Amino acid sequence: MPVLFLVILIVFITTACRSYDDRFDIVYFFKTEPEKAVLDFFQSLNNKDPDYIYTNLLLDKDKDNISREKYVEDFGEILSAIEKINIISTVYLGYENDMSKVVAEFEVTYKNGEIKQYKKYIYLAEEGGKWKIIFEKTFI
Repeated sequence: MPVLFLVILIVFITTACRSYDDRFDIVYFFKTEPEKAVLDFFQSLNNKDPDYIYTNLLLDKDKDNISREKYVEDFGEILSAIEKINIISTVYLGYENDMSKVVAEFEVTYKNGEIKQYKKYIYLAEEGGKWKIIFEKTFI
């Protein structure tokens, strides 16, 4: 019995850790894999870490169209006006046409003090066993 408890505890702890920063987050444990990718995306934006997005959340075909350096530079410019991003909620909307859809509600605090709330549909595709954001469908 103690061995079973230990195995369950290890599984719980490792799946409750966020992929982005390996921090323990109980809410993360209960999310779907596409939602976890969205949460990792917003956490990396909040930490001003576009390199993580490029490496882990960008589809290979998108990487073929832009270098890491250019991507990081462009995202750095966008993020320079942002103070912080607060994720309010994510909801998994399902899988259809080889993609998943998650709706995210979040609040952006800009450096000028302005605070805006947004609701955005994020489209994701599975590639190499990981969920990655379809940027052309999500942001264009």
